[in-house]
Amino acid sequence: MMKFIGADPQGLLREVFVPAVVSLLLSITVGWLAIQRIDEANRAGRESAFVLETNEITLKIEERFKAYRQVLRGARALFAASQEVTRTEWRDYVAGLRLQADFAGIQGVGFAMQVPAAQLASHEQRVRAEGFPDYRISPPGRRDIYSAIVYLEPFDWRNQRAFGYDMYSEPVRREAMERARLLGVPALSGKVRLVQETTTDVQAGVLLYLPVFRTGARLETPAQRAQAFVGWVYAPFRLGDLIVGTLGESTSRIRIYDGHGEEPAALLFDSDPKRTADGKGLTRKAVLELDNRVWTLIFDEAPQLARGRGSATAEKTAVVLIGALFVLLAVSFTAARQHAIALDRTSASLRASEARYSALVNLSHDGIASLDQDLRFTFLNPRLNTLLGYPDGYLIDRRLDSLWPAADPPRVLALATRLRQGKAATYEQELRRADGSLLTAIVTDAPHLDAAGNLQGAILTITDISERKASEQRIHYLATHDALTGLANRAQFLDQMNTSLLLAMRHRTRFALLFLDLDRFKEVNDTLGHAAGDALLIEAARRMLHALRASDLLARQGGDEFMILLHDIHGPDEAEAVADKIRQAVSHPFTLEGTEQRISVSIGIALYPGDGTDIETLTRHADAAMYQAKAAGRSKTDLPARIPPGNA
Repeated sequence: MMKFIGADPQGLLREVFVPAVVSLLLSITVGWLAIQRIDEANRAGRESAFVLETNEITLKIEERFKAYRQVLRGARALFAASQEVTRTEWRDYVAGLRLQADFAGIQGVGFAMQVPAAQLASHEQRVRAEGFPDYRISPPGRRDIYSAIVYLEPFDWRNQRAFGYDMYSEPVRREAMERARLLGVPALSGKVRLVQETTTDVQAGVLLYLPVFRTGARLETPAQRAQAFVGWVYAPFRLGDLIVGTLGESTSRIRIYDGHGEEPAALLFDSDPKRTADGKGLTRKAVLELDNRVWTLIFDEAPQLARGRGSATAEKTAVVLIGALFVLLAVSFTAARQHAIALDRTSASLRASEARYSALVNLSHDGIASLDQDLRFTFLNPRLNTLLGYPDGYLIDRRLDSLWPAADPPRVLALATRLRQGKAATYEQELRRADGSLLTAIVTDAPHLDAAGNLQGAILTITDISERKASEQRIHYLATHDALTGLANRAQFLDQMNTSLLLAMRHRTRFALLFLDLDRFKEVNDTLGHAAGDALLIEAARRMLHALRASDLLARQGGDEFMILLHDIHGPDEAEAVADKIRQAVSHPFTLEGTEQRISVSIGIALYPGDGTDIETLTRHADAAMYQAKAAGRSKTDLPARIPPGNA
């Protein structure tokens, strides 16, 4: 125990004040270094989180526009699958898309028709005859070419403001419409004020256009596309609704500009317009190309992150407290003991930091894994184990490509080469689950190189997008199948017929095209109602399918008309035998609304190559033969009269 009374002043200085001063200086130095490291780690964590968040926002916007393009392609497919798309069919199609539930931000799906000046009056009269007596193309004025929004669903009060509007008369819209028409691709417009806007909650708008061409026309050159052009399917977007609906609540400020500049006039969206830059937070700029249109995205870090995390403040406070405690204990403990205490507390802080980062990884909604230099798993977080369904530890020391659906050595080599070069990448990949099913995911890999540039391993983040892929497949199904019967629609049938024609030419085989029309269907539909008519079509389609081979294709052309493709037949007798089976199947009574109803079917047959060597000729002959059969008394089968080649 130290004695201060009567003690030697020099000894007191040596025993008390010198250790205190030394420990104080040491504490200040170590504390300053520790605080610098904490600030560096905090900023690195902020930068990493900020980059991850901004990349995710950019990807979400890009993926949302992919979905919108698919919606417009489905709308264009509706025109390709129908002789004429009626207003009712358009309304039913758009209603089936569930825009408000599944496609936030889209204001509707519309069709704008190109109207030459010479046809302006007849066009307006035709639309007025559909029940819109006040319809006219706006704005007024003489122009060589007009466009008119004739379909726009949902047809609510906001979209009714755009009915009949000539988008081609406005320069920004016209530029995008011309780009879509000339190139035959989707085109996004610049910043506009939508016709649907009112004086409240005004938002910037953009429009996405997709050209519609006449079915079957050649589209290889601009001149051919101009000749076959009909109009545009399009979708208008209010940018505030679009971005908020896509991203939800974001902690960072997001500003989106049209083009490469940052002029106020080009501003499309600002998530926090009242906020001013104070220079303390992180800022990142990204350029996003959407359908030949460039958007500039400016991200500003959230204020609470810019001010620093609470955990960093606590760590700095702990450093100060440790330094103070170290000074107090330095008087009675040796330098070695003091050093040991400092090391122990520093180790505790590191363990706490490691525990926090471990919790972030384990609680992440994305799968996270680490690979060694041989692409073998060394770690998988619980979320990834759940996504893949393998037992804990099963994938450790197994290669990443063992999860791929099939072996692909060249791709494995390319992946390893890229990682050794220190290049990160994001790509779509299917991974095999434990039960044998496939998981569709977005994979982002980031290589880790040592100081010498040698690959030490890589970190993977894996995001499940299986649900989004299923949605895309559903949209594709709706675009290629009849919604009522589940049969192929006209577009898919013609595509398959084109393939069959090429195969038949190559292998010198034959096939038959059958056109079918249900006799008395309109009488049943008008008498018992549309529900009974739908049930009749569904049952008739089922019976016809049972009369065909698995290799044959049955499609609904529309209404009560169907088409059949009989592959690899030897002659007309075989086709007529199939037609007879179909007529017999359809001739049995149908039970509808508690009553028995009988119908029949008239069938026209065209044979390749005897009745034609191209789709148009075969279709024309089969259609003519079907009407010959109907004129002969219905419930008949007929072959086309042989027409000399010069008169076909």
